[in-house]
Amino acid sequence: MANPIELDDGVEQLQAKETAHAVPVGIWALFGGLVAWGVYYFIAFIGWDQTGELSGQSTALGTNVAHTVAYTAIPAAAIVALAVGMARRSARGKRK
Repeated sequence: MANPIELDDGVEQLQAKETAHAVPVGIWALFGGLVAWGVYYFIAFIGWDQTGELSGQSTALGTNVAHTVAYTAIPAAAIVALAVGMARRSARGKRK
């Protein structure tokens, strides 16, 4: 006995229409920034080893703290800026 209701077999039938949206530009910017930071970090520290640390020729503690703060604060500020921008965008969309 054949089934009288035949469904399409396409991929379009499997994807939920209410959640099918493009990736926001902010997410692409965050991804690109993380890739660029990773490339910089790799290039900046590719030749690092422990010989300088063990012989006492390492950089000053203040420099290390400044770099740690910068590597933490800059991505955090970018995430906050993206969150605020996306919140404003969604609030603007709800008003229309």
